[in-house]
Parts: sequence; structure tokens; C-alpha cells
Amino acid sequence: MYDIIVVGAGPAGNVAASRLSSKGFRVAVLDRRQEIGDKLCTGIVGPECVQRFPPDPSHIHHEAIAATVVSPAGKRYRITRERAQAFVLDRVAYVQSLADSAAAAGAEYRLGHQVTSIDMSNGRVDVGTRSRSGRHSYRARMLIIGSGFGTPLLDMAGLRNGHRRDHMIGAQAEVEAPGLESTEIYMGRAIAPGSFGWLVPLSDSRALAGTVSRERPDGEMERFLSSLQRIGKVRRVVKPPRRWGVPLRPLGKTYADRVLVVGDAAGFAKPTTGGGIYYALLSGEMAAEAADDAFQAEDLSARRLKDYQRRWKAVFGNELRTGYYARLLYEALGDRQIERLLRLCFEAQEDLIGAREFSFDWHSKVILKALRRGDLTKLFTSVGPIVVPVLSRLVKARP
Repeated sequence: MYDIIVVGAGPAGNVAASRLSSKGFRVAVLDRRQEIGDKLCTGIVGPECVQRFPPDPSHIHHEAIAATVVSPAGKRYRITRERAQAFVLDRVAYVQSLADSAAAAGAEYRLGHQVTSIDMSNGRVDVGTRSRSGRHSYRARMLIIGSGFGTPLLDMAGLRNGHRRDHMIGAQAEVEAPGLESTEIYMGRAIAPGSFGWLVPLSDSRALAGTVSRERPDGEMERFLSSLQRIGKVRRVVKPPRRWGVPLRPLGKTYADRVLVVGDAAGFAKPTTGGGIYYALLSGEMAAEAADDAFQAEDLSARRLKDYQRRWKAVFGNELRTGYYARLLYEALGDRQIERLLRLCFEAQEDLIGAREFSFDWHSKVILKALRRGDLTKLFTSVGPIVVPVLSRLVKARP
């Protein structure tokens, strides 16, 4: 019998497995994929993530010191900083390296195993799987769920996902984009209603082009690619678009008797950008700490494991909440209001984007600072009374 079964060999699951295995726990990691890290993701992380969970230099495609924001009308706003503000990673290689570290610490990996059942009775966790070689069963004292957004394992483990429908749909293609030097962000309802599109350089004239939006896809991604080709930004599509879900809100409860939930499965993605790698890594680390404490206390009850939820809320809970309300405000804007928003923000660039508080990983301070400016508050209130409750919650939020 294992001490812990981790389902999902993504960033969160691998970090949890690595930390726990290094402490002497017997850990099994199950994943339905054959290739670790093969998930749709732009792979962008900030400097803090790179410092705390260092990638091998060969896993960094691109260091971003500049970005260009393109307004709905085509006006271009350029942001430039002296130091790299973001890093575009080879996600597959990076996540595989995290798994390699966990395996070296003693974690046992079972790839190509689809979980079909979870039984929490009799003071243990029994997990049934299906693979090409047949059906298998695994037993442990505890379970960590890190199997991604929309995972059915939450229901199997007795956890209800009240925010399952509150999500965005991302679409991304690999393209040939010669001459692209920095990331470009495209805004406007024609690109992605209530959200944005992107063109992110990789290497060898390759780039990632994508869109993300809460609204149901209606050909926006295809039109976005066509427009990029028409203006000469993209020469051709190398790999066609694929789609995935992005959670907008965390689970109300990320723990149960003998169970913790991490990463996208727990809803840990930034509502502003949809990025989730860093918060996933942090959640895996915190889950391992909470599990270790629970084992030391010989108490794997929900009451004991609740400490995990306290930990992540203390670290990034306010970021998720503030980012969600900021997204609601942005989604209420039309293209003319987005034009004005960009103009006002870039006129105050030194105060906002160039401020010390500006961070790729932590958005709440800059969001709240911006909304306490009279000109931006006036812009949002001009939308109508529908935004007043949301704006009020944000302006009163703690910095």
C-alpha cells in the first residue's frame, strides 16, 4: 500500500510527489497521458516562478523584456522594461524535469492509466484505473487530485465543483512568425469577446497564437489566425488550433477526508490571464506540507487537512478573488471603452505598469491601484449600474 497516490503528472502533482517522496513517503503518480507535460498551455511564467522552481536554461524559449498591446482599432502600445518580466518555457520539457526529480526521490510513475473509480471507505483510498494492458487497482492512505480542469475525480472523491461552469475556453496554434521579437496581445470583441488574443515568440521563427474567452467559441480563433496572416505577422499555421478549459474560480472546498486538490483541478488559474503554472507549483508544495503535517499528527481527516486551504488562501487567495472581479469589469466593456482604457493606462504607465508593484505573477496591487484612480473609476461607472457592485467590492478590497 502507498502512503499517497497523486493523480495527474502536471506541475502541481509532480511537485507534491517530489516533496513527499523526498521525505520518505511512498508515492504513486498516475496519469492518463503517455507523455508528461503534454497539455495545451502557453508556458509563460514570471521571474519569481523561475527563481523558486528553476527550469533548466535549455527549457527557456524566450525571455520577455517587452510586449506590445494592440487595441481593437489597431493602435499599438509598447511596454518595455530593463529586466525580463516573463519567460516562455518549453512546457513539456519543464514538467518532465519536475517528474524526473520526483522519480529520483522515489515516486513511482504509472503513465497511460485512466482513473475509473475511487473508493474512500474502510479508512483508505482505493483507486481503479484502465490502461492498454488492462485494469489495475492501487491502494493508499491518502489521495492528491491534480488531474486538471473539469476532472471527474472530484465527484468520485465526494467533492462538488460549484464553479465548474465558470470558465473560459482557450484555443492555441503553433505558427511560423518570422521577425517576431516580442509578445503581442490583441484586444477587442472581434478577437476574443471579453478577453484577448496573443502571439508569443518561441524560437526558429515559431510562435504560439491563441485566444481565450468565456463566451462559446464562434470562429474567433480562425478569424484571428487569418487576420495575422493577412497583415503579415504569421506566414503559415504549423500546428492547427487545439482547445482547452481554463478555470476562473477556485473550488469552494479543496480538501476532504484523505483528499487534497491542487492546480487546475482546484481552479488555481489567474482570472486575468488564464495562466496557472506558478499557482499550480505553489499548491503542490503546500499540499505536500499539509499532507506531511497530517501524517505526522496521524490525522488525515478533513478537519486536519483544512489547513491546506488556509495556506493557499493566505498566499494567492486574494489574487484569485481580485482578478476575478477585475475580469468581470473588463468583460462589461465595449471596444470603444477598451480603447479609452488602454489610452488611460498607458498615459499613467509609469505609475501603473512601471510601478514597483507591477508583477507578472501578482496582479492585485496594480489592479486596485488603477481602480482607485478617478479617471479609470469614471470609465467603468460609465458602463452602467451593472458594474457598480463589482467595482465597489474591488475598490474596498485590501491592497
